[in-house]
Amino acid sequence: MRDFYNQIAGRADDDVTGSAQRGASTAAQWLDFPGCVFVRGEFRADPDGRAIVATGLFISVAFDDGTSRGILTRACGGERQMTAIAVREAVAARRSVRCDERPAIGLALPQASIDGLGLGDEFRALFKNDEAGTAIISLTASPRVQAVAAEMFSPPVGGNAAQLLLSAHAAEIVVHALFSERGRIEVDPAADLQRMRLQSVKERMDADLAYPWSIDELARNAGLSRRSFNQKFQMAYGESAIDYLRGQRLDAARDLLIHQRLSVTEAAFRVGYAHPANFATAFRRRFGHSPSRCQSI
Repeated sequence: MRDFYNQIAGRADDDVTGSAQRGASTAAQWLDFPGCVFVRGEFRADPDGRAIVATGLFISVAFDDGTSRGILTRACGGERQMTAIAVREAVAARRSVRCDERPAIGLALPQASIDGLGLGDEFRALFKNDEAGTAIISLTASPRVQAVAAEMFSPPVGGNAAQLLLSAHAAEIVVHALFSERGRIEVDPAADLQRMRLQSVKERMDADLAYPWSIDELARNAGLSRRSFNQKFQMAYGESAIDYLRGQRLDAARDLLIHQRLSVTEAAFRVGYAHPANFATAFRRRFGHSPSRCQSI
C-alpha cells in the first residue's frame, strides 16, 4: 500500500504536488479505510507528460468551475463533474501531480483496496472487454456528491474526527463512482457533448417543474430530433423524459404536502398540474395512496 502511495503522491522531496487553495494543506493523505490516497485537487499529467501509472481506480470530483484540465476531467468546462479512470494495466508513466487551480478532490485506490472492499467485480465490470487496459467514467456529480467533496476539501472538524470524516466520505464517493449509472455515457467528444446537452435539459426541468415542458421544446434544447431525444434520454437515464418529469413533479409535490403543509390544489399547481384531479390520479399511481393522506403524516 505504501508503495502505491509513494507512486501516486510522491515522496516528501518530490516536487510533484501543488496547492489546491491558498493556505490549504497540500499533503496527500493515506486513508486506511477505504484504503486510498486522498488529495485536495485532481490527478493529472504534468507538463512533461507524466501521469498515473499504478493499477487501480482514480476518482476526481470537481465541485466548482475552474480553468484547469486534469486527465480525469474530460467534459467541457468540467463544472460539478465526477470523473474516474480505472487502470487494469499500468500506463507508460512514472508520477502524477495534482491540479492546483480549482476546488476539487482526488481519490486513488489500488487494486488491493478495491478487492478488500469486496468491489472487485464492480471494478472489472467497468471494462468493456478483456483487452482494455483502462476505462473511463464521466458523471455529473449529484448535489450530495458535491457536498461531500466540498466537506472533504475543507473539513468542518479537525484531528481524529477529520480523519474519520474523510474516510467515511471517501467510501461514499467510491460507491457513487462505481454504481451511479444515471448520466453515464461513453466518453468521446461527440458523446460527451451529447451527454452535456441531455444533462442541461434535465437540469432545466428540475429547476422549473411548474413550466409546461413539451417533448418538442426539450428536444430543441438538446439539439436533437424528437425521436432521437426520446431514445437518447431513455438510454442515459433509464426512463423517458416525460416519465422522469412526472416523477420529479410528484416527488416534489409530496414534499410540499408533508413538509410545507400545502393544500392538494396548491401543491398540484406548484409542480405544474393545471387540474388537481389529474394530479390526484397520477399521485395515487405513483405512491399508492391519495395526496390528501400526506397531510395527516
